[in-house]
Amino acid sequence: MRTPSYNNLMSIPFSSLDLIPSFHAVMTHGSLSAAARALRLAQPTVRRHIEALEAELGAQLFTRAANGLSPTELAQNLLPAAAAVLEEAAALHRIASATKDAVAGVVRITTSRVVAGYVLPELLVAIAKTAPDLQFEVLASDSTENLLRRAADIGIRFAQPTQNALIAKRLADVEVGLFAAASLPLPGPRVEDMPFVADDRDNIILPAMAAAGMAVPKTIALRSDDPLVQLAHVQAGLGVGVCQVKLAARLGLVRVAPDFRHMMPCWLVVHEDQARIRRIAHVFDAIKRHLPQLI
Repeated sequence: MRTPSYNNLMSIPFSSLDLIPSFHAVMTHGSLSAAARALRLAQPTVRRHIEALEAELGAQLFTRAANGLSPTELAQNLLPAAAAVLEEAAALHRIASATKDAVAGVVRITTSRVVAGYVLPELLVAIAKTAPDLQFEVLASDSTENLLRRAADIGIRFAQPTQNALIAKRLADVEVGLFAAASLPLPGPRVEDMPFVADDRDNIILPAMAAAGMAVPKTIALRSDDPLVQLAHVQAGLGVGVCQVKLAARLGLVRVAPDFRHMMPCWLVVHEDQARIRRIAHVFDAIKRHLPQLI
């Protein structure tokens, strides 16, 4: 990776990098007061940051609206770049939080919401016992986070990464099936007669069942694109839904239509530069050893 020269670093176009967190916070929270609370700053300070940024850009970023501040088109266009700057700054802090050769400091992991909520806790407890000086950050997201921007140190993904600078280890495929709570009274053996928990606008689950030759359920008891919401309602007994097979066993769910099975590829990913940092390599190797037992 090319190292920027001192002159390039001195050519940063803003008078203060403090302007960027304030801009991002206002964009994220919708008002000066909410942004100030999130940043633990005084509201006039955040206002001055926004005014200074607008002055340096020579353009308006927000207009006042009844429910707060309304971002301009320029502000919307700037938001991804501002998020990238904050991600890089957070990565800089993580790298500096411990020496390269110590199994200590912060390791940031990104994975799906279901894995973050139901699989990582047991896994991180086991890792923490072997390395008590480690601290963890978890970015729970079902979107693919860009490890090239150091949004996280390690990623657990269910699609093969394509960036050349990433090291990706293929783990065992994750089996997914249809499950219900033991308390759910099923009307019969046919899936099409069972109440179902499905996704909403994503529209992935029902087409996948149809592609597998299964009849589409007649009754959709709940639609939600949030997999944690789906799983919670399956556990509560509202309907049949999809779940990882090993996770379903730990949750005490009952398998329905065992002929339906979907295999998800699972990848453990790290940036090649991060892989040389001992604490990150330690967590990467621990996840590689233990994760296939849990998903």
